[in-house]
Amino acid sequence: MNASAENYRNTQIMTASPMQLVLMLYDECIRSLKTAIEAFGEPAPENVEKISQNILRAQNIITELVVSLDMEKGGEIAFNLHRLYDFMSDHLMEANLRKNVKPVEDVLDMMAGLRETWGKVAEKEPRNEEGAAAAAPASASGQFAFSG
Repeated sequence: MNASAENYRNTQIMTASPMQLVLMLYDECIRSLKTAIEAFGEPAPENVEKISQNILRAQNIITELVVSLDMEKGGEIAFNLHRLYDFMSDHLMEANLRKNVKPVEDVLDMMAGLRETWGKVAEKEPRNEEGAAAAAPASASGQFAFSG
């Protein structure tokens, strides 16, 4: 990514609302999962590194989503999201170890469903983000980098 695009992306991240940050994480995770799935169709052994890198990237994003959950404010929603994120991460670990595309496809479907749901919430409540407290970062680590 060139310097201008990187500066623009950093500005987007720094000025995004908590809900927008969650949506950005979902989008980036979906992008990584799709790239991993595409890599399964490429000839081995060249595809192994691409598969692993993208699965690990998706797992890192999921970890960021987990640590950003506000368990106090989010209550049952946050608890259920935590369990779902753990399931996804475990599923991706298994996919990476066994180089099996099916778990990656399953996680992509789940992540796409979450993205769609939270996208609808964001559309309905653009100014009131209390409903997003369960999924929105309580305190962003600032360590996650988006690709463009």
